[in-house]
Formats: sequence, C-alpha cells, structure tokens
Amino acid sequence: MKKTKIHRALISVSDKSNLKEIVEHLNKSNVEIIASGGTGKFISELGIKYTPIQEITGNPESFGGRMKTLSFQVASALLFRRNNPNDIEEAKSLNILPIDLVICNLYPFSQVAKNEAEIDCLVENIDIGGPNMIRAAAKNYESVAVLTDPKQYFKFIENTKVNLETTFEYRIELSLAAFEHTAKYDAVIYNTLCKRFNQESSLISIDLNESKKLRYGENPHQDGYVVSGPVQGLANNIPLQGKELSFNNLVDSDAALKACLDFNTLAMNTSSQYKYATIIVKHANPCGQALMSSPLESLKMAWNSDPISAFGGVICVNGEFDAEMANFVNQYFVEIIIAQKFSDSAKELLSQKKNLRLLEYDFELSKNDQTLNVKSIDGGYVLQNQDIFSQEEFKIITKTEKDYNREFLNFSVLSCKSLKSNAISITAKNENGFFLQGAGMGNPNRLISLKQAVDKATDNNYMDLKESILVSDAFFPFDDNIELANSFGIKTIIQPGGSIKDNEVIACCDKYEICMYFTGTRHFNH
Repeated sequence: MKKTKIHRALISVSDKSNLKEIVEHLNKSNVEIIASGGTGKFISELGIKYTPIQEITGNPESFGGRMKTLSFQVASALLFRRNNPNDIEEAKSLNILPIDLVICNLYPFSQVAKNEAEIDCLVENIDIGGPNMIRAAAKNYESVAVLTDPKQYFKFIENTKVNLETTFEYRIELSLAAFEHTAKYDAVIYNTLCKRFNQESSLISIDLNESKKLRYGENPHQDGYVVSGPVQGLANNIPLQGKELSFNNLVDSDAALKACLDFNTLAMNTSSQYKYATIIVKHANPCGQALMSSPLESLKMAWNSDPISAFGGVICVNGEFDAEMANFVNQYFVEIIIAQKFSDSAKELLSQKKNLRLLEYDFELSKNDQTLNVKSIDGGYVLQNQDIFSQEEFKIITKTEKDYNREFLNFSVLSCKSLKSNAISITAKNENGFFLQGAGMGNPNRLISLKQAVDKATDNNYMDLKESILVSDAFFPFDDNIELANSFGIKTIIQPGGSIKDNEVIACCDKYEICMYFTGTRHFNH
C-alpha cells in the first residue's frame, strides 16, 4: 500500500516527554503544527510557530478547558477518506484541510486515581477530546498516523527521516496501539468510578504493559508478572525491607491478608477485648490463626497452631508489630510479615534478617470486597464476588445444646473459611481469646481432612477436644464424619447443612450427645 506524506499535524498532550525532539523533527520538514493550549505554549517556547486549535475549530477554548478540540472541523479533517472522490469533493466544499498526524496522550487519570484523589479531581482528569481525536485518526489508518506514547516518538522520527512519509504497515501498527491505549484508559476510568461509587464492576482490565515482571512464576520455568490496579493494595505495595516479592510470595500474602481482613472485621464489629488477629499462611493455606486480647499473645497462639508449617510462612497481623513480637519472630525463619505498621524498634530488630520482607497495610481503610475473584480456565475465565465475611446465623438443630459465645462461633467459622476445601478446622478458646488447634484441607475426601485436623491438634498437644469446636466448610453428606468426630471426643460441630442426609447426620449427633449448629452458609475455597 502507498506511503502517506505528512503535511499537517495535530498535537495535544498531557505528558510532554520527548515532545521537543518530535516537534523539531516536524518543523524541519515544514509541517504545519496545530496545537491546543498547554501544548501550544510548550511549542512556542521552543521558538517554533504553531496554529492554535481555535483557528481550526472556529471556537475558543471554553468551560475551564473542557472544550478545546471537540469540533466538526477537527473530526472531519481526520476522518474524511483521501481515496474517496465524494469525500474529497465534500471536504473541499466545507473548507476542510486534511490532518495527517495526531500526537496525543491523555489526561493522567490512572496516576490521579492511584494518588487517591478526590472525586472532583478524578472527574476533571477524564479526557474527552483526546480519545475522540485518537480514535478518529486510528479509524482512518489508511491515511492518518497517530502517536499515543512518548516512547513511540523516536521510532517515528527514524521511520520518517526520508520525505516525512509513513508506510501503510506502520500506520496499522500505530492504529492498533491507539485503540489499545483508549481501551485501557476507559477501563481504568470505569473500574475506578465503580469503586468510588460502591458499584459492582462488570469489566476486568489487565494491562500487561503496566505489569512488573517477577523473578519467575509459580515454578522456575514459568514467567510471572504482577499487575496493579487503580487503587492501592497488595499488588503495588513496596516492602519496607528485604528482597523482591515472588509470585508465590504474593499469592501467600494475599491469602494471609484476606483471612486477616475477615478477622479484623469481626474484631471491629464486637465490643469484646479480643481485637488482635494473627494469620500465618503456608502454600496459600492458613496454618495458624488467633484472635486475642494482646498482640504478642495472638502471635504466639497462631504460631503454636502449627509450628512446623509456620516455618518459612507469611505472618499477617491487624495492628502494630512491636519489639516484643519482633523478638519472638527473630527466633524463626519467616518469609514475610504484613502489619498495620511496624514500630521503629521492631524495624530495627527485624532488619537483622536481610531477606525478610515487611509490608505495611492500612486495615482501617481497606475493605475485603474491592475486587472480583477471577480464575482462568481453558478458553476463558470464571469469576465471582469475593466470599465476604458476614455474621453467620447459628441454629442448634440437635437435642444436645451448648451455649457458646457468638464471637467464638464466628471465629470458628472464619478459621475454616480461608482453608482450601474440603476443609475442617478445630478451634478452642482460653481466657485471652480464640485460636486454631488444628486443620485439614485440600482433600477430595472430607473424612481425610477431619482426621488431619485432629492429628494436627494432637501434634500440638491438644488431647482433650470436648470443649473444642469442629467446623466444616460444607455439609456432611453422610454420618460417617460424625462417627469419626465422636471417636476423637468432639462434642460441638458447625456446618452449613443442606444435605439430603441431614436427618441421618442429626440423628447420629443425638446418639452421641453432640451439639450441632447449622449456619446455612457454605464457604468453599477452591
């Protein structure tokens, strides 16, 4: 296809990086440069003449700069077909001269969003004229070239050194990049405003160009990336110390954080003294969980839930990480610690472990429901809302009744919620709060998970389980689970209910004088 020579260029940019070089390149070839306000001022300061955009539109910049480039004249100069006789004749009759090049990048909405700007500031950074010019130029790629990124300028300069002409293939390349640019821009605006207005987003946007390459993926032979969204979160959290986070580090940290957010919500919604949550995660499964009346006690009890698995794990606490906690952790190998903040003395103590990553996370501002849960499958995706913590309904459906504190019941359900299904947790309480005694998870057979949970509790020297609570993430399909639980001395069970065998399961509980609660809510975590 033919080459197109550039005679007129329209420039309107927010990011003026590399602009001097391309403007000087165009000026050397006597290209007429049309520019809007701030861009025009920049060009003028280079000593280069330009045509103000209002001379093309016939209208002044208005409404505080909201109206600049939107016009019939500009759109027509970009859109009319140079190889269509009727279009050419019509353009002449309307005094429309062609524009052959658009250089435009958009208001920095994404950066403003990441800085948590007020809604008025966000709205003013929604570009209207820019996307219209870009799309018009990209649509008419047969004749018009469009640049949307300062990094493109040097290749453009190199490609147009001779006669200032663009090839058809190069214009297609630029057109696709332009459509990609506006698509990403609109997606960020939509998703950001959905969050600001507390509306559910129906659009998933993943920009690999904005991703950070990780050392590797889940395994060394896989490439790994992290992509951060428009709001602050784990994906764009920079460690206070230690080496870079890996793919598995991020996945484990996310599991620890989500579980801790649930416990933090529980703590904040009650008036009890049990406010300090600790979660310890290994391979995306919590192996330690506690909600206590003091930070150090919470950390110790969570660690004691499974000291072997906690080795090399991720710790997440919902308050300040202080010197006492740092002294405790320094006895062991830990990959990552996430906390509301770290005291100066704790940071000094933990700095002895050069590879240990420390992440601060604002639990007071965060909500555990901001993003969709997305998983890739062959040919597409499955997605869902997050399984958000809510106060469960606890209904005793057995003859035997045990009156437990509502907060302890909620803690017990949450201890199982974050485990991989099929999941069983065993919890207990003491004078300082609530803690995990043992857990079994990730098995296709619920009986195996139940046995593993009891084995782990026994390993942790919890031999008497009659005051403990056993929680199942889903219903018991048969009464064999009850038979097994009874053989271990368990006398209280929480499950969602809903099996066609519920009556048989209840009857088995009555036979052994076991108290069973139904919640009506399943918490599978695949």
